[in-house]
Amino acid sequence: MNTARWQTVLINPRRQTLRSGWRVVVFFLLALSLSFLFFLLMGSALFLLGKLDITSGDMTGPGKLLGGYVLLITAILAATAVCLRFLDRRPFWSIGYYFHSRWWRDYLVGMGIAAAMIAIITGIEWMGGMVSLRWSDAPGDEIVSGLLMGLAFFNIAAAFEELTFRGYPLQTLLRDLHPVWPVLITSTLFGFVHAGNPHASPLALINTMLAGVWLAVAYLKTRSLWLPTSLHWSWNWTMNSVFGLTVSGLQGVTSSPLLESTQTGPSWLTGGSYGPEGGVLATIVLIAGILVIWRVRWLAPSPEMMELLSGKKDEDSEFQSQSPADGE
Repeated sequence: MNTARWQTVLINPRRQTLRSGWRVVVFFLLALSLSFLFFLLMGSALFLLGKLDITSGDMTGPGKLLGGYVLLITAILAATAVCLRFLDRRPFWSIGYYFHSRWWRDYLVGMGIAAAMIAIITGIEWMGGMVSLRWSDAPGDEIVSGLLMGLAFFNIAAAFEELTFRGYPLQTLLRDLHPVWPVLITSTLFGFVHAGNPHASPLALINTMLAGVWLAVAYLKTRSLWLPTSLHWSWNWTMNSVFGLTVSGLQGVTSSPLLESTQTGPSWLTGGSYGPEGGVLATIVLIAGILVIWRVRWLAPSPEMMELLSGKKDEDSEFQSQSPADGE
């Protein structure tokens, strides 16, 4: 293969830029490198201060998990900023956390939709005798503290995962490919990163991929990350902090949930030890959620986002509307 042919493998000849797939690879490599560096620096600092016992290996508990996600989201934000600046020459706001006129509506709508979806799953299980629910015996102040800690944790965790999958990777691929392929690629990656979670099953991975499609469709409808982030955190928070159910095989994220739940139904239906996301009920509800978000007409990009994405408000930026029109 001659040099010119090799160059076309790496470079989009029409745009004279690195192809979108390679830019996504660079993004993930940079994000992983920065995450390792930040954890190394933080671990070293805590060890020198006598605040870290490296022999215990205990990284559980909402406080430690929250601290870990703060480092991860810092690394993802840094990798996003670098890639946008040097690979895409796009402004940072284009990634989807711009405070446009409808951001708060998207956030509240996402919170309500996801909470309703989890309530439907849990309600069906409860009416079918597949889960028992009772109020927590924990003191009221511990429950309030647990709800607030869960609120902070799940918001940061959701923002991290949205930036990681529906942020730069999805949006970069959307510029050069038909939307079906970026959605499938990023949703498959989203599912496989959960393969190592406790009690993960093939159905659990399929449901996680479906959740990726659900969240990607939310981005496509609004061209903003507020709706998918809100859907994401509210789904997890309602499941764990409100109903006391396991989230993707992880227990103990919220120390004192509002309700205590015990699942007794068949695992293929309820998800068993993995939580509702591992069961057929979640499959059905997620498919319904995808269709609802895709079909409702009042979910759409705000006028500001449409203007910003067209580049009209930033004449110095070469960023244009994300579309597959200039294909690879």
